[in-house]
Amino acid sequence: MDENQLLLLRDLQKENKWWSDGQAPPELVRKFKRADFFSYRNLIEGDYPNIVVGPRRIGKSTVLYQLIDFLITSKKIPPNRIIFLSLERPFFGMVKNPIKNSLQIFEEAILKEPLESLSKPIYIFLDEASRNLDWALQVKEYFDKKYKMKFFITGSSTPALFAKSSESLVGRHNLITMLPLKFSDVVRMANDPKTDELLNQLSKIVLRTYFLAAIKQNNPKPFADALQSIYVQVGSEGETLLQITLNKYLLRGGYPEFYDKNTSWAEASKIMREAYFDAIISYDMIRVFNSRNPDKIKALYTFLATTTAQQVNLSTLCGKLGISKTALNEYLSQLQETHLIKIMRPYKKNKLKIGNDIKKIYVGDIGLRNSVLGVTEDEINSTTLLGHLAETAAQDHTLRLKFNVDKEHKPETFFWKSDKKEVDIIIEISKKTIPIESKYSEQIKSEDSQELKAFIRDHGSPFGILLTKKSFHFDEKSKVISIPLWLYLLMC
Repeated sequence: MDENQLLLLRDLQKENKWWSDGQAPPELVRKFKRADFFSYRNLIEGDYPNIVVGPRRIGKSTVLYQLIDFLITSKKIPPNRIIFLSLERPFFGMVKNPIKNSLQIFEEAILKEPLESLSKPIYIFLDEASRNLDWALQVKEYFDKKYKMKFFITGSSTPALFAKSSESLVGRHNLITMLPLKFSDVVRMANDPKTDELLNQLSKIVLRTYFLAAIKQNNPKPFADALQSIYVQVGSEGETLLQITLNKYLLRGGYPEFYDKNTSWAEASKIMREAYFDAIISYDMIRVFNSRNPDKIKALYTFLATTTAQQVNLSTLCGKLGISKTALNEYLSQLQETHLIKIMRPYKKNKLKIGNDIKKIYVGDIGLRNSVLGVTEDEINSTTLLGHLAETAAQDHTLRLKFNVDKEHKPETFFWKSDKKEVDIIIEISKKTIPIESKYSEQIKSEDSQELKAFIRDHGSPFGILLTKKSFHFDEKSKVISIPLWLYLLMC
């Protein structure tokens, strides 16, 4: 090897400590495993490269290390058959063709077996692949040669990951989206025996089965009965524990570092605000999208963060920000592609008649929103703010529920507005509409469900859901199921 190859080998050895230690570094593996891990470990042996895209700092790298640990400890894969490359490391910026050169050195110095005649598979983990514009071409080259190589690849946004190379792996990859932690992940993260037992009582798979059956059979009663049974089992003490965790979730959202026991909310939110938020705007918006006005994008996100879960008139917004409609649409698309916001359109049976001016926009993560706006733990107690944050969490989890029970169709939600009436969230499953209204308050009034009842009646919905703070009730006549938010989020 020449001097440059030796330097690259040394850097690879630092990053792949299991080659010498026989195990993945415990501080990188971490004990808590989010739900995604259990799905991904079943994909490792698949034929196609697995590509995981999602926001920065949500734990994609941690999951890769956990998969490596799983391969070594559970699958008994020899450590020298596993290589991890973080293309975000500055060192790789000085290496031409970092993937190919790294694998060549890995082949010669670590694996000591020709790639073209592998007896058993090797496992390649590419972290932040979008840092190298030719990553897909290089992966495709190995894939087309039908080498026994299993790829797991991560990137921070779909356009960033696929820029200039998306055509290379068309039909040859398994694309997965990883989002911030769900509420159930945060409950499990607490590692509290009491809440763990509560999760064992609450089988989300069973509830989703009842939910889907209620839609297809136009009969919500078995679903309502299943929900009530769990609500009763959880009991008063259990509900209090889950409500405490929900209060924390409405402040901190789904970024793992917000739950670091050694860092206060004030410290963690300051880091995210000053480092992460600025970095994602400067890197993704400028490098990937060639945006020339990052300050305008920051201002747009800040405005949308203050109005999350509210309707936005795009024409009015153009005037407030001093930008054109074309620029606004570009910025909104970029914010959505990088998972910073989610845009909801009004519901109409004829999708072609959906207008383009009025939208409902939610932040992608309530914790990041609170961080960017500098929300303190004391300020989170505002009833109005909690209402908007609760609806934002509900909308996010509803999208995930839609994905889990209806994988054949795009996970999309809508809102409904007619005259002075409005329903917060609408989803379509099996060509039927399910209206969902969020009323996160101590007292639920009869008028709180009027819009739901009207929508169910006018659109022939099998049932509607009213999300509450604590009350559970099933009105069999109107087909409205009132569910505490914590229970709904755990089902999604």
